[in-house]
Formats: sequence, C-alpha cells, structure tokens
Amino acid sequence: MIADYAEIFQHRGGSYHRAMLNVPHARVREFQRAVEPLAGDLTANPMLRVADVPAGGEYLQYFLPNSIIYQGFDPSSGFNSNLHESCGLADLPFADQSIDALVSLAGLHHCTDKRPFLNACHRALVPRGLLSVLDVRAGSPEARFLDEFVGEYNGMGHLGDYLGPEFVLQCDTQHWEILSAGMVDCHWQFVSKTELCDFCRGLFRLQNVSNTMILDAVIRYLDFRASMDSHEPVQMPWRLYRVVARKRFPSQREH
Repeated sequence: MIADYAEIFQHRGGSYHRAMLNVPHARVREFQRAVEPLAGDLTANPMLRVADVPAGGEYLQYFLPNSIIYQGFDPSSGFNSNLHESCGLADLPFADQSIDALVSLAGLHHCTDKRPFLNACHRALVPRGLLSVLDVRAGSPEARFLDEFVGEYNGMGHLGDYLGPEFVLQCDTQHWEILSAGMVDCHWQFVSKTELCDFCRGLFRLQNVSNTMILDAVIRYLDFRASMDSHEPVQMPWRLYRVVARKRFPSQREH
C-alpha cells in the first residue's frame, strides 16, 4: 500500500527540507526541466500566474522570473512552511480558472489515483493553461532505487505509483492536449561523493546507512561512475518522465 503524501512528509519533510537548503545546487537541473515548458508562455506574459504542487519548501520559485505570480501548495506542513494545508494533492486551494501554468515535480508517485489531481488542475487552469508534470518513470532504475534501497532504510518503506504512458491515457483528450511526453535528464550535481551521500541521507531520511552503502546503491541502481578522488565534483544519474499538456477550450456542450 502506498502511504499518503501528507503522512509521509509529516515524518520526512523536515529532513528533506534541510537537505535542500544545505545543498541547493544538487537538483538544479530537475527544477530547470520542470519550468522549461513555460518559456513561451512567460515570454508572452511575464506576469504569469504559476502554481507549484506539491511545493515542499517552495524551491521552484527560485527558477522562475521575479515578475511571475507564484502560488505554492503542499498538503503537508512537514517542510516547516506556512503553506496552505489540506487533506490531499487533489484539494487545490485555487479558484476556478485562476492559474496560467501549473508545475508538479516529483510528488505524484505518492498518489495512486491521479485523475482527481488532473481534474483539480483542469478546474484551476485558465483555458489553454499549461500543465508540466515530472516524476520517476515506472520500471526505471530510479524507481527501483527508491522502492528497494530507500524503502529499506528510510524507516517507512517506499512504494511509488510512478508515471508512464498510462498517466498520459488518464489525461482525457477532450480536456487536455498532450504537447509532449518522455524522459528527460535531470542529473544531480555535487561537489564531492561525501556531499552526495549527505544529501541522499537527508533527502530520503535514510537511517543507519554508511557512505559506502549509499555509494554502492547509487552505483548498482543508477550506473553511477565517479573519480577515485573523493573531493572531485560528481554527477549522480537521474532521469524523470515529463508530461506537458494544455487545457483545451471548453466545447460547445460545456457552455
């Protein structure tokens, strides 16, 4: 059974947030990939209203222009934030047709039925509003790393419901125009292997694991290769599945 997102991050959110603050450069590429699809819309409208769900510690806003109107939502208060809190990822606190673009990064795998979330996004977005979703792909090395290694050592287990073509099929073509769907490189960056281990230990709240155990797992699952020099910058392989869609204009039957 997949644990509820809010429940998971009541326990793990604080450790996750500290890791993100201590090593802010680790996942830069991931956030850049998340906002890439918004480039055209931002050019046309610098004051774009952008929603970030789940927002965690609102890290995404630092990869967006200062001109945008940012709205972060997370159903868990475990990140030590003052974000609006409710009972689930589908309970978006946004008014109907009040959002121009919605980004969801690395949170949907904690949600088994994603259709209520998609329905909530559709309600909140303006016609032709943009949805950018990135998460781990089903059956990928990243999925196995999370479910097997992280799940064994984080004290809560880990069983994700990951993305793939079936998620695209849940995007009703009467309501969504799929612009793209596929894998993108989001490799994590570190100044050393020690920093990589410290970050993973904090982000995933790993318990009773040595640096050697973490590095062995990253090598085994993610084909990680690094120099023998422990002080040399390293890159941890990480790829996500990205789906970009637009909300269709209402049909005549919806008027």
